[in-house]
Amino acid sequence: MALFFLQLLVLAVLLHRFFSLSTPAAMNLLALSTLGLVLAILVAMGALVRIWFGGQRGATAAVAGIVIALIGLSLPGWFLAKFIMLPRLTDIETSPREPLDFKVLASMRPADANPIKDPNDTAAEKQEKAYPDIRPMELERSSLEVFDMVNEAVKRLGWTIALSEPPGDNGVGRIEATDRTMIMGFTDDVLVRVTGDDAHASIDVRSVSRYGLHDFGANAARIRTLFAEVKSELEKGERTGLEIAGKKPDKQLKIGKRGKKGRKIIKRPTLPAAPKPPLLTPD
Repeated sequence: MALFFLQLLVLAVLLHRFFSLSTPAAMNLLALSTLGLVLAILVAMGALVRIWFGGQRGATAAVAGIVIALIGLSLPGWFLAKFIMLPRLTDIETSPREPLDFKVLASMRPADANPIKDPNDTAAEKQEKAYPDIRPMELERSSLEVFDMVNEAVKRLGWTIALSEPPGDNGVGRIEATDRTMIMGFTDDVLVRVTGDDAHASIDVRSVSRYGLHDFGANAARIRTLFAEVKSELEKGERTGLEIAGKKPDKQLKIGKRGKKGRKIIKRPTLPAAPKPPLLTPD
């Protein structure tokens, strides 16, 4: 039983992650596999009790069944820990009190997916309490420059872009993309909005799960990952600027005083004089 349901669990993950198994079917297979693994543990424990009192053989097989089932339950156990520790949310935003609206992805979501609804006050309070760091990113850069940085960051993260609108006359740019979770490959929808002017820009993000009643912290982690990628690009640009500003002139050239016409006179390094030939005497 343990081997069968462990194989079923792995098969469900692989078929959903790399093939065309639908998300509802994969979730049902995961639930069935989890129940089967728990049942295998109960059967093995009952077998161990009978072996203990009846002196029968098979303790090794029963213990092996428990170990295999526990290995299979490690993935559901990880999700269960997230389910208990984190609030039951599927929509995370940097500004939950002022939700962003999808333009393209709202119509591309499957018919059986969760509907996109604006979070109410209760959901906003839960998010602010669980994820106090999820807030808009403010940058002292132009909105167009920040949009280009965000667009490149989204590409590096491997998200599938469905809409990319640079800031126009109103200074508002938006990117809509989809991303898949690492283990199961669940598809989530992401909206990034860049607002500002020539000197200041703000980045707002909304990440929404398509299926399930709990995102297990995936949406908040996705927003943190995007912001970390943008910060990394900023730090890289600052280091490059410092390197250019701190570059020293070539040591082989010395800058002298200005000439009569205002030109700088470049003095070449003086080469050592050649040795003089020895003087010959009559002797």
